[in-house]
Amino acid sequence: MKIKESINKKVAVLAIHGNLMGPPDTVDLYERVRNLTEDGVFRIILDLKHVKWINSLGVGSIMHALSIIQKVDGQLHLANLTDKVRSVFVMAQLNKLFEIHESVEDGVALLNNS
Repeated sequence: MKIKESINKKVAVLAIHGNLMGPPDTVDLYERVRNLTEDGVFRIILDLKHVKWINSLGVGSIMHALSIIQKVDGQLHLANLTDKVRSVFVMAQLNKLFEIHESVEDGVALLNNS
């Protein structure tokens, strides 16, 4: 798995490529979020467009990232969920916990204006 990071004004976008299935990838994800918060970035979008599959460990890493960002009163949004990834979030009812955007641009616009 690879994570490409970009910053758009007040929002960091982490574009994840590959499967999110367990260590070391899952650890890398929440450590990236922790590093961003330590650098003063509190609005993050996870772009899941190129995530083909996610398992419980992957979901757990996103939940861990959410807990990190909530401790600093930040926001973690998701964007571009594939059908397979979306089905995991719907089955676990996590779609009620996360703001999910159809595109990164929609999420960035919302977070930059809030």
